[in-house]
Amino acid sequence: MSQEANNTEPKLIGLMAQFDDPDSLLAACEKVRKAGYTKTDAYTPFPLHGIDEALGIKPTILPWIVLMLGIMGGFAGLGLQYITNADWYPFIISAKPVWSLPANIPVIFELVILHAAFAVFIGMLFLNKLPTFSNPLFRVPEFARATDDKFFLTIDVNDEKYKPNKTRDLLDGLIGQTDVIEVFEDPSPAELPKIIKFVGIGVAVVALVPPLLLWRAYYQTSTVPRINPIRDMDVQLRGDTQTVSPVFADGRTMRPRIPGTVARGEWVDPIMLTGIVPETGEQNVLFLQDEEATEEGTKKPAEEENPADDKPAEEKPADEKPEADKPMAEAKPAQDKPADANPADAKPAEGEAPAQPEEPEPNWVKIAPINVTRATLERGRNRYNIYCSVCHGLAGDGDGLVSQRALQLEQPTWIPPTNLHTDYLLTQPDGKIYNTITHGIRKMKGYGDQIPAEDRWAIVTYVRALQKTRTGTPEEIPAVEMKELEIKGQ
Repeated sequence: MSQEANNTEPKLIGLMAQFDDPDSLLAACEKVRKAGYTKTDAYTPFPLHGIDEALGIKPTILPWIVLMLGIMGGFAGLGLQYITNADWYPFIISAKPVWSLPANIPVIFELVILHAAFAVFIGMLFLNKLPTFSNPLFRVPEFARATDDKFFLTIDVNDEKYKPNKTRDLLDGLIGQTDVIEVFEDPSPAELPKIIKFVGIGVAVVALVPPLLLWRAYYQTSTVPRINPIRDMDVQLRGDTQTVSPVFADGRTMRPRIPGTVARGEWVDPIMLTGIVPETGEQNVLFLQDEEATEEGTKKPAEEENPADDKPAEEKPADEKPEADKPMAEAKPAQDKPADANPADAKPAEGEAPAQPEEPEPNWVKIAPINVTRATLERGRNRYNIYCSVCHGLAGDGDGLVSQRALQLEQPTWIPPTNLHTDYLLTQPDGKIYNTITHGIRKMKGYGDQIPAEDRWAIVTYVRALQKTRTGTPEEIPAVEMKELEIKGQ
């Protein structure tokens, strides 16, 4: 700075009045505002209600800036998701729309908040003309008490109403003011010290190092292991799977299960898992995927038969007489044949191979091995409606939506689901129904991997409840409930 600049008198930038209490400051602000002054400001050690109105400060436009940036952020998130999900990378899943507004609300909300936060932070700095590295008020010793116990009111010399003597007289006449101080411009040079410039340049250079290292690591290969200052997850005192261990005699790190033991809390009764009461050491588990359509001599109902699966009838010898042409003594009426005759019991004709014996049935559990309560039935109904009703129907008649659709489309390979009210199912043991649910039968898939064992037994109990709705008698209904049905006329 030149000698001429040092001899120049500092420039006056305003007058500042000091007060001892907030009420005097509020009254002074009201008087100054009514006098027509607009370039004024007040400083208090704590927020003072009513100071904005007393000074005549207009509401800030910061809320509008935040609103506009928030709306822009919302539309940005909406457009970004629409372009990526509906145009660039559409996903077609179960005939769902490639773009749906409810699914995109979370990202839109996050971008609204992000843009609003940036608007608040940057808008506040811009409107307050921050950062300001120097303020002339800091050079006034009395102003240091603005953060403690004093209150100050300033009037800028650039105000249209400012007159040196008139403004000074106004401030001197304010009630409660203890001093009027002249505030001069800061004469210190505006340039940053050289040390700060050098530090800033150094920080900028250092900040470029991480991006350059990342670029080098991304576009180049290296045979040197990566830098890992925290190696706890890489170097641990543990035995990895399928590795050699010098600790155990067999040299294996992985230890086999101890024969004849079960982990604590993991044992489940085999009857609960299989639906079979074991008779010997080895359980004879029968899987029903390949079970024949005939069950214990009962032919599959007509509505369940598929013409595509029918076998052609055996051809009769040419020299055999039709049944109608045979004498009455030779012809055997159909009604003379026992109804419970089993083709497997018939003796093979001459030249025919003997029939293969059927695989014996396991010792199925007769009744579900669970405590059946109303909650159990409700759980069974819930699981049945989710997994079973789509094919078997809500009432178990085999008329689920999937079956109706297949019949409507006349699918040639479709086998209608079993009617759960069929006679042979009414006498079938609970364990066998449970096994069917677990492993499936014919084209029905098994649900053992999807439905826990307790829920499968709950479904069995609910199926029994559905069957009871068709086979129950009035004598089995409790008297109280029977009375209610009679009152309702049912």
